[in-house]
Amino acid sequence: MAEAATNIVRIPQRFFDDHFWRDLPTPEIVRQTKTHYFIKRDAPEWAELVSDAQHYADPTAIDCEHSLRLAAHGLLVAMGEKSTFKKGVADRTAGEG
Repeated sequence: MAEAATNIVRIPQRFFDDHFWRDLPTPEIVRQTKTHYFIKRDAPEWAELVSDAQHYADPTAIDCEHSLRLAAHGLLVAMGEKSTFKKGVADRTAGEG
């Protein structure tokens, strides 16, 4: 049972919802709370979600709003993935997009 629990990751809803609404491959939600979803780490759609979040967390990406960039970074941190987000750069680009 403990092995199954380590395969589940708690993530914030904001970026996951945006990813889903853009009709991209999205992992199945195992459980949800008011602000978080629980998804399986071995879901086939995991890599697509990570790739999308890394794109939006990149401070050089010009095709997203600041709140989405922060949400992407938060998702990557929760998933234990690498984020290219840099707070100082993101703060300077907050007025763009």
